[in-house]
Amino acid sequence: MMAAAPLFTRLQRLFRLAAAPAWAGSTIVGLGLAAAVLEGAGLFLFIPLIQSLGASAPQSGRWQPIFDRVLSPIPEHLLTAFLVAVLCASILLKNAVHLVNIWVTRYIDGLVAHRLRARVFDQTISSCVDYRVENKRSDIITTIANNTWKVSQGLSLAYRLMICSCTFVVFVMLMLLISVRLTFFSMVFLLFGAMAIRLATRRADETGKAVVEENKQFGLRMWESINALQLIRAFAQEDYERGRFLQTSDRVRRRLLKLDMLWAAPGPVSEISITVLIGALVLVAQSASIGIAALAAFLSLLYRLQGPTRELLQSKIALDGLAGSIDDVDDFLRTTERPFLSQGHLPAPALEEAVEFRNVSFRYAPGQPLALQDVSFNIPTGKTTAIVGESGAGKSTLMALLFRFMDPSSGEVLADGVPLPEFDLRSWRKRLSLMSQEVHLFNDTIAANIAYGDLDAGMAEIRNAAEIAKADGFIRLLPDGYETRIGDQGMRLSGGQRQRVALARTILRNPDILLLDEATNALDVETEQAFQLALDEYAHNRTVVVIAHRLSTVQAADQIIMMAKGRVIEAGSPDELFRRQGHFSRLHEFQHGRAAIGGS
Repeated sequence: MMAAAPLFTRLQRLFRLAAAPAWAGSTIVGLGLAAAVLEGAGLFLFIPLIQSLGASAPQSGRWQPIFDRVLSPIPEHLLTAFLVAVLCASILLKNAVHLVNIWVTRYIDGLVAHRLRARVFDQTISSCVDYRVENKRSDIITTIANNTWKVSQGLSLAYRLMICSCTFVVFVMLMLLISVRLTFFSMVFLLFGAMAIRLATRRADETGKAVVEENKQFGLRMWESINALQLIRAFAQEDYERGRFLQTSDRVRRRLLKLDMLWAAPGPVSEISITVLIGALVLVAQSASIGIAALAAFLSLLYRLQGPTRELLQSKIALDGLAGSIDDVDDFLRTTERPFLSQGHLPAPALEEAVEFRNVSFRYAPGQPLALQDVSFNIPTGKTTAIVGESGAGKSTLMALLFRFMDPSSGEVLADGVPLPEFDLRSWRKRLSLMSQEVHLFNDTIAANIAYGDLDAGMAEIRNAAEIAKADGFIRLLPDGYETRIGDQGMRLSGGQRQRVALARTILRNPDILLLDEATNALDVETEQAFQLALDEYAHNRTVVVIAHRLSTVQAADQIIMMAKGRVIEAGSPDELFRRQGHFSRLHEFQHGRAAIGGS
């Protein structure tokens, strides 16, 4: 009837991934079984009820002694009323149990989806895997917002499979009590019907996986179009993008239509089969001299059996259709779980002496060339260290290792002589703060964006940080001051204003080490000078690490680390490097000469 081995494997994977509470499965299936028993018992009562109304009893069946023993204490004139009352009570109780089962199932459904979303989100923001490279961001949104729900739906379908199987067994046992011959005839007929449905819907698994891929493409198209609105309008490509969007959306529509039709197929096929079967059974029962009461009860059980049978087949097909979503969530969690950084136990103390890179080498993936090779230098406290070099020299990789976004492939990074992996990760990162050319601001108020540096800070502290960052002046001129909402990525602010809000956030955090990654690269000269003035005032006697291409921005540094192709090629103060007439001096002369030509 079903491909048992693949189904069992898929259910194992689903239960492991969903991780529902231990009591969930037994409770849901137990309530479903109780509802099936109550419904079956109610239908079985049709036999004595119809007999009490005057139907003649046929040949004695297996069920007759049971009724005689249970109903003998009831006076004959009250028997019909008693059976009607019991029948109503069984139906009432069955529906009450069914409603409780629905509530428990929906509760578990929502709980599983919530936990999965939280787990996917947590591993997305915590894993050291660069998911921006290995996965499209739109794929991750699809996994969190869509496919986690599909996993919880899959779990509900798995429970329905169990409940329908139990219901099927209960009804078949009751039918066997009435007539073995009719039951055997019915099961053979249903088996052939199930095989026909399975044959017609065998592509549900493949179609479900195709739907997942089409949804990802649809998500990517929406994400890229919204993020590139200015580019689309600037190049007048609205018609082209509209065409691409409609094409992708239509592919999703057609795939979903096909999947919906596969899911719907068992319903009408099952109902038609049952109707034909009932007609055939009436003829068989007539030739077998089965009484009207027994036949009515048997047909009632059989007719009610079509619901669980249809659900059994539909749940299996729907589970096949959700296989792609389940695999997507499972694969993402497995991929992002593997490279989690080891967690130390020591609280990171205030930095007193230096951060040391000792023989550090790093590669991003096996088989790729080294991004850093045998790098060694110190970052002394209270000083400004500049790391300079052309693109691809390894500067940003050093910053990532300092933050422990990644760990070295070999060598160590130490703070006051203690390897970074021995520190609690969060406590170490709280000692640092980063400002880069690409400022990240939330679609929230200015006050909320500054307070991100310290969520416990009060309004007075937020304003003080903004004053130091030379941001308080322009903030007060905004319509709602500090409560002004600044749009996605702070789009309602200028580049210089965004940088100063980010600097205020950093100042509020009050880090031991401030990292500046090309923080002024995109600013005009006047804005850069204003920003640099605020920064110099704040950074005095603090530990600062500056990453830069332009050497004019690092001449005031206490120490310069010159890098090329993942190696340190020069290190020393600016005066020392000028006197050596090496790489730094030649690069400075080249940039200075190019700037002079550009200004003439």
